[in-house]
Amino acid sequence: MSAAEIDHLALTALRLLPDEPDRAMRLWDDAFACASDSNESGLERSLLRLGIVKMHYQARFGDREALGSRMLAASAQAREHGWRVESLLVDLLEVFLGTLGTDHDEGLRDVEAIRAEAEAHLDSIELSWMELMAGHFRGYMVGWAQEPERTYRALNRLVSSPDAPAGLIANTQKNIGYSHLLVGNVDLASTYLEQAWRLYQPLPLTPRKLSSVKAWAQCLMSINEYRRADAVMQPALDARAGLGTPLYLASALLVAAEAKLKLGDRSSATGLLEEAAATADAAAEPAILVHVAYVRALLLSERHEVPAAAEAGEAGCALITSNTHEIAVQSCLDLTARLQAQVGNFQRAYELQCRVIEMRRDLAKKSAEVRHIDLHVDHQTHLARIEIEHARRERAIAEAAEAAIVQKNVLLEQRLHEVERLQESLRELANRDALTGLYNRRYLGEALPGLVSMASRHGDRIVVILIDLDHFKAVNDVHGHQMGDLVLEGFADLLRDGFRAHDLCCRYGGEEFCVVMADTGDIAAHERVEELQQRLGEKVFVSGDKQLTRVGFSAGIVAFFADPRMDLDRVFRRADQALYAAKNGGRRQISAFDLA
Repeated sequence: MSAAEIDHLALTALRLLPDEPDRAMRLWDDAFACASDSNESGLERSLLRLGIVKMHYQARFGDREALGSRMLAASAQAREHGWRVESLLVDLLEVFLGTLGTDHDEGLRDVEAIRAEAEAHLDSIELSWMELMAGHFRGYMVGWAQEPERTYRALNRLVSSPDAPAGLIANTQKNIGYSHLLVGNVDLASTYLEQAWRLYQPLPLTPRKLSSVKAWAQCLMSINEYRRADAVMQPALDARAGLGTPLYLASALLVAAEAKLKLGDRSSATGLLEEAAATADAAAEPAILVHVAYVRALLLSERHEVPAAAEAGEAGCALITSNTHEIAVQSCLDLTARLQAQVGNFQRAYELQCRVIEMRRDLAKKSAEVRHIDLHVDHQTHLARIEIEHARRERAIAEAAEAAIVQKNVLLEQRLHEVERLQESLRELANRDALTGLYNRRYLGEALPGLVSMASRHGDRIVVILIDLDHFKAVNDVHGHQMGDLVLEGFADLLRDGFRAHDLCCRYGGEEFCVVMADTGDIAAHERVEELQQRLGEKVFVSGDKQLTRVGFSAGIVAFFADPRMDLDRVFRRADQALYAAKNGGRRQISAFDLA
């Protein structure tokens, strides 16, 4: 395997890593084995790229704390050799790790610092990662609802790339759909989130797929489709033991708990809530503790423990930061306001409701902005998606019908060959005399100009011989037409045998024949005609009890130097004059005239 092929496998593995880690690492294993066994020089860069892929895998599913020194070494090696793509891939890894931290201001500065350089070195898929990671930072800093434009840009890049993994497209659709859901554009949110969920369905469970499933379930619950939301969440939670990292698991458990509560299953909801509280990581998901408090308050409220529920809700509200508009944050404020009113704390209920109204007023403005972006930017994305889906359906239909198409092609080829053979046969019949099998006068008229042109390039002479069987009418009258046909066929055989394969022998009409000879002299042509006269005179024709011998012919010969400008009608007139001179001389004669 060449270095280029190893590099291709490494980049493919990197693209598949977030959503198909097992498949990605199988590709990595193949590439690393080939690189290790290869004696080819120049594999240092390929090995570095493979090392970067391995680090990306560890960042998602292993010990992130141990990556620092390896990332520094990889970055130094890339800078030393001037390998900008590899250096940027390490930068992307740093950006990804930054999304899991708390210093989002610094992370966003890092993203903006490498964005311009990435445009010149990374392809559309890596650039889409960059936009998505920038979106993560801005989502944490100023709210997800203000980060639709970058994700639209990323989606447009991805749908135009035939190499874009389905998981990466699905994750981008999920981010756009979630932005719509946060600002209340439920119709658009439903479109994008369901598309993302369907794209993710055949892929293994990863944190990004879990996040997409959770977002689709939240959208369903926003339109009171709790049973569907529960059905969406259940398969993902059943597979959670196979997750390599708990990222987004707590959030998914909490959404599932909400659905269970709405369906009246408090026992399952309690179990899911406690599991979520045990796995929650506020550093990775800043609003997760607010979500835990909200679900706990909701559970206590369902149990009619209103004071405890209000206290739990207040604990969640105290954790809300100014830059988050998560669904759970909105829900926690709204629920806590209602609980405070139930316990008689109307002042606090009013304050919380004012925060809810202020947040929703702000989100209403963003709703129009996001919908405007959707109308202007997403139109092309939808068209591209439709074209891709249409192409996939067409390909599936073509593959299903492939055997039938192949069979039809075989039959078509056979029929074409039959038609070609028939056409060739028809052409041959059109050019041949039916009785003698010699070329006919029509073919002579078509072929002679080409023969003259070819002979002129070689400076050859051409001899035209006109032959007329003597007293042929008497043969038909005395011996019958059957004997006449035998004479014509027999003479045609003598012509074929007596002249060369490339000489043009034709039945000129009735008992007249014509022979055209190139690259030959007058004397040689005359000798051949005399020999033909002798052989014809010796031939015995038998028809029934009748015999015919001593058949003869008269012949006129004209020879000339080949010239494409030659008047061929004049040539035949001169040959005809020579023929009549032979007949007038007593028949069984051969006359040769110059072309005057």
